[in-house]
Amino acid sequence: METVEKECGALGGLFQAIVNDMKCSYPVWEDFSAKATKLHSQLRTTVLAAVAFLDAFQKVADMATNTRGATRDIGSALTRMCMRHRSIEAKLRHFTNALMESLINPLQDRIEDWKKNANQLDKDHAKEYKRSRHEIKKKSSDTMKLQKKARKGRGDLQPQLDSAMQDVNDMYLLMEETEKQAVRRALVEERGRFCSFIGFLQPVVNGEIAMLGEITHLQAIIDDLTVLTTDPHKLPPASEQVIKDLKGSDYSWSYQTPPSSPSSSGSRKSSMCSSVNSANSSASRSSGGSQTHSPS
Repeated sequence: METVEKECGALGGLFQAIVNDMKCSYPVWEDFSAKATKLHSQLRTTVLAAVAFLDAFQKVADMATNTRGATRDIGSALTRMCMRHRSIEAKLRHFTNALMESLINPLQDRIEDWKKNANQLDKDHAKEYKRSRHEIKKKSSDTMKLQKKARKGRGDLQPQLDSAMQDVNDMYLLMEETEKQAVRRALVEERGRFCSFIGFLQPVVNGEIAMLGEITHLQAIIDDLTVLTTDPHKLPPASEQVIKDLKGSDYSWSYQTPPSSPSSSGSRKSSMCSSVNSANSSASRSSGGSQTHSPS
């Protein structure tokens, strides 16, 4: 009976340790929730930035498609890359939404439930433990009184004493089983928290895996672009064809001489004026010389 009593005490201590661990875990859960919320906010900003980036990227791809030197192959590959990135952006958006809807919000609600459940478990256990201890204490006290009477020579009390001692032993065994059940409930509650957490986390990780799966397709596209742009100084056949197609066409293209810069025009005008003035001066000197030496 003494051994059973010690086991009951040990089980009660184990129960209390489990409950205390659960109560001490709330700051950790709340910190995780706060950090996840901050991550969600940053991801939303990233999604918006990604949309703007991909719009600009598509303009570059369109420009490459329509540029004669780049060839349509480069533009087509850039467009495919942009489309893949848009798919990644869509998966990132899904991952971001799952983070809030599947993990953060349910976890915050569940934390409140966990607090209530742990407090209720502790309260119910304390009440049941005190009741069992009180009943055992009362029954043990009655049994001790019977023992004293039996020692005084009242043999007729022995059957009653044996029955009372058996009752006390049975009560200890019942208390032990009750404590085991209480410990099991506490363990299930503690385990259930992590099982719930995994359930909340699973859609988020699935979204992340889907997003990372899209990234693998980028390798083939960048390999194609690497081949297409190996030698920038060598025109591909499509670009050479642009030159060939010009021959025999209606020559709708014509080269326009760029206008001279103002400084160049001024310099040429100044030079021309100097030449004219020089010519006039020479003519005047020639005319004057002839008049001086003419015969009278």
